[in-house]
Amino acid sequence: MTTQPHTPYVLAIDVGSSSVRATVYDAVANALPGLSVSTPHVTPTSSNGGAADDALVLADIVERTIDKLLNLAGEVTSNIVAVGLDTFVGNLLGLDAEGQPTTPVYTYADTRSLEEVAQMRRDLDAVDVHQRTGVTLHTAYAPARLLWVRRTDPKAWNVTVRWTDFATYLYGRWFGREAACSSSVASWSGLLNRRTGDWDAQLLNYTGISADQLPKVANYGDVMSGLASGFASKWPALGDVPFCLAIGDGAAANVGEGCSAPGSTALTVGTTGAVRAGVPIPLAEVPRGLSVYNLSSDRILLGGAVTDAGGLFAWMRDTLSVPNAETLEAEISELPPDGHGLTVLPFLRGERSPGWLDDATGAVVGLRASTSPVEIVRAGLESVAFRFALIADRLSTVVTPGPEIVVGGGAAQSSPTWLQMFADVLDRTVVESGEAEATSRGSAILALESAGIIDSLDDLLTQRGRRYTPNATSAAAYRVGLERHHRLYHSLLDSLTPSSGYSSECDHDPI
Repeated sequence: MTTQPHTPYVLAIDVGSSSVRATVYDAVANALPGLSVSTPHVTPTSSNGGAADDALVLADIVERTIDKLLNLAGEVTSNIVAVGLDTFVGNLLGLDAEGQPTTPVYTYADTRSLEEVAQMRRDLDAVDVHQRTGVTLHTAYAPARLLWVRRTDPKAWNVTVRWTDFATYLYGRWFGREAACSSSVASWSGLLNRRTGDWDAQLLNYTGISADQLPKVANYGDVMSGLASGFASKWPALGDVPFCLAIGDGAAANVGEGCSAPGSTALTVGTTGAVRAGVPIPLAEVPRGLSVYNLSSDRILLGGAVTDAGGLFAWMRDTLSVPNAETLEAEISELPPDGHGLTVLPFLRGERSPGWLDDATGAVVGLRASTSPVEIVRAGLESVAFRFALIADRLSTVVTPGPEIVVGGGAAQSSPTWLQMFADVLDRTVVESGEAEATSRGSAILALESAGIIDSLDDLLTQRGRRYTPNATSAAAYRVGLERHHRLYHSLLDSLTPSSGYSSECDHDPI
């Protein structure tokens, strides 16, 4: 028997790194059947490390996705009382005096500011910056990006009067006036001082911009309404509906999985991966290598991300001579934990948390003539689990972990063997997410709370799938493998750090 949707409804817009999705949710954050539209998009990349979108092209993709959804929804749109938005974060673009883009939308994956990161690490106290902003000096964040634009594109720098993120640019475009930036999105910029809740004066001075060139920082619940005439005509059902300020997609995913309260932990495995947990506030000190992700003034997340998770799995399947997915899964599951004699560093595109080594490269050590492609795949999957374990280990120093970790994302959920690895390596019960689109759902829940439909982000039940409990024998084998992984990391990668006067954040003993 199909449950009838509960009114009123909210519209959730999810601007991800590979697609834009618009979905209508009911009052208990269930997606209305058939009322979801997804449009793929691919961020252009270049051989020199560039990864940037054309702002107008990406805005058009978002707007066409909303067009299609509203046309599909018909009369249902009259019950929409709020709009939630999440976006991929760590992005930056410049605007001129007319509000038109002066630069592309530089994404977190753009690594062309490596020289600027190295200079900042020489000039600044990296530990102090990390404690103030909650993030590490890195190419993914705005300070280095601003310095890079200033050096490489002085024409764009000189005509830019405002610097903003893509979501705030969208709202300025849709409402015809300046929009605020949520503290959630701002916390991913590397420019937000987490102690003051405003832009960091020292970094603004260092990068050569002023606070009035950035959006005002506000809570996601500080809504905007009253679309500009062109968009009010285009989307009449949304003309006076309140739009919540955007939040980061990673934070939205935790909310969608029901993992934003202190101790609740979500592990997300897509092309990239992340472990994030709710932590009590105020957070006195940020553990080295981890990042702070704001949700609001009274709720924050702490965690870390890895660049190669499902992406590594896909690369191994494409590169090695392995059987089809079903057969590969069966063969991987038959191999004993850490029984292949291999040690893998899973860094195809550099390292993020916890070591933050931009130039880190991958490695497979221990190959023999008898080594099979399936063994290499298993070792690679184990190595990703080891990276997550190092992040979870640091999380445990500031928050008492809950009894289980919720794992979402198509990459992990396609492999029960990988899910069991996570349970064994982390020595925690792992529960498969039952939410098909946790990020989009998180935006819907935040919109429902902002609109007063629910009282708390924790009010709604979330769907769960299979459970995986740690096996003591496997966990012991993985501890040996993790120690070997840790030694290889330092023996190969410590030499990358002296030139910048900076040492890897991954400087602790393994679990």
